Amino acid sequence: MKKTAKPQVLGPDELSVFCYELSLMVQAGIGSEESVGILAQDARSPREKELLERMHAVLLEGRALSAALEETGVFPHYMLRMVEIGQASGRLDQVLSALSAYYRREADTQQSLRRAIAYPAAMAVLIAVVFLALVSRVLPVFQQVFSQLGVSLSPVARGLMTFGAVSKYVAAAFAVVLVAAAVWVLWMFRTAKGQAALSRLLSGTAPYRAVDRSRFASAMALMLSSGLPLDEAMDRSCDLLDGTGIAPALKDCRDRMAAGTAFADAVESCGLFTGLQAGLLSAGFRAGVSEQAMEELSRRCQADADERLSLLLSRFEYGLVIILCLAVGLVLLSVMLPLLGVLSAIGG
Repeated sequence: MKKTAKPQVLGPDELSVFCYELSLMVQAGIGSEESVGILAQDARSPREKELLERMHAVLLEGRALSAALEETGVFPHYMLRMVEIGQASGRLDQVLSALSAYYRREADTQQSLRRAIAYPAAMAVLIAVVFLALVSRVLPVFQQVFSQLGVSLSPVARGLMTFGAVSKYVAAAFAVVLVAAAVWVLWMFRTAKGQAALSRLLSGTAPYRAVDRSRFASAMALMLSSGLPLDEAMDRSCDLLDGTGIAPALKDCRDRMAAGTAFADAVESCGLFTGLQAGLLSAGFRAGVSEQAMEELSRRCQADADERLSLLLSRFEYGLVIILCLAVGLVLLSVMLPLLGVLSAIGG
């Protein structure tokens, strides 16, 4: 029996647009059933139209919006649970609007990670191609000329020439490895499994921890603005970020809160936020605008993550430039030293 392909979860950009469109409809007083029907009529692509029509059919049966979303299998678990909360609290329009902003930030985060990884990978492939061209096209010409002249080369020059002859195979293998790495990076960004693998790979790095802190603050802001109690919002955030680099700190924070520690003090004690960030959070809670404080923290953490990723990218670029200079220098030496030997023989 042929297995049915599992539907692919929508990307953050698609989720953000969908939540925003639906929030506009709900804010205007249009029911979920009619809103989805209108969106289905205005759908531009066949895939989008088919998805919305499936949701509309479920809503026509009298079932809730969260059930219609879950029936499609393309919406993430976090969004389904948040829509349920919005329905139960009567604040569905606010939840959808907050979800739109949340997934827009998720898309920005993925774009930052894509730039930090894909661009250096492309530079590395270019370096491998340049080096391969030098050792496979330039060096053999000089080697043939030296052989025809019958000049005896010095041991150093002979060793460099031998290196040049062998290194083309090394460069070819290196280029193949880099192309495979580029395909792997593409897979990581295109599939849910790949993104999970990327998260595990980078979870211990400082830039990705800053990304996780931004996601935590954004999720907390969304849930607090939806009317969830602080303890429940913390529990759901722990489930959402389970397996990330800050998961142990989140568990520690939850345990401290259960022991009676204030939220702002708990997040500072477990290392989630610095003293300045924890002070901002404490002021927001005292002023009764906790969700706004979490939103501000999310923006600051995202800016910190972008800065750290840019720094990591610049360091990697410097390393690639150094590697390219060394490779070109070795190729030039393998040509120039034997050439000096030829000139010396002619002069002698």
